[in-house]
Amino acid sequence: MVSAKDFIVGDDKGWTTNFNYQAWAKGKNFRVGDRLVFKYPVGSHNVFKVSGPGFQNCIKPPLSEALKTGNDVIVLATPGQKWYICGVANHCDKAGMRLSIFVNAKPSPPIHVPSPSSPLRKPKDFIVGDERGWTKFVDYQAWANGKDFRVGDRLVFNYRVGVHNVFKVTEGSFFNCIKSPLEKPRTSGKDIIVLKTPGQKFYLCGVADHCAKAGMKLFINVN
Repeated sequence: MVSAKDFIVGDDKGWTTNFNYQAWAKGKNFRVGDRLVFKYPVGSHNVFKVSGPGFQNCIKPPLSEALKTGNDVIVLATPGQKWYICGVANHCDKAGMRLSIFVNAKPSPPIHVPSPSSPLRKPKDFIVGDERGWTKFVDYQAWANGKDFRVGDRLVFNYRVGVHNVFKVTEGSFFNCIKSPLEKPRTSGKDIIVLKTPGQKFYLCGVADHCAKAGMKLFINVN
């Protein structure tokens, strides 16, 4: 049986400004029952648990919801995507004090050993935004939350040709709504992206201010 683990956010750097917390989280296997520990000087920072849009736009909840002990411990009680930010001054949007992780469920005890002929799950198509498609003012992180994206699955971005497009971008470009000059936009109106490798993937619309002002950005975790 795997014991629960404590993860010191940022390791020896702790919870501070100008640190890449997504790079810190990359490759870590967070599971239900594990604990995040945010260490920082009392009064210098705090910790808010937020939603996907709150994370993307650095929206602070009411101050009464802040953790501020300087040694804040958060138990990862449920699986899925989790988001955290610092609510002091502009530490989130200007100094990178935000963290997103994906929490895996506890492994269940094996009931039987599957035979080599047991079928794997077939690749699935995920229509981004479901019936609304790829458009403005949809909470795409809420849409993605709880979905089991796997290598071999496909994302399908449906939209009106000429109105939107799709860029695959880096983490930094995603949070700042920067279109990658190295990536050509997808513009077919039915763009299909095969998820070829595991890890976090980032996408945005590069038309006008659709990303920054209308929420047209999506990140997912591929298993």
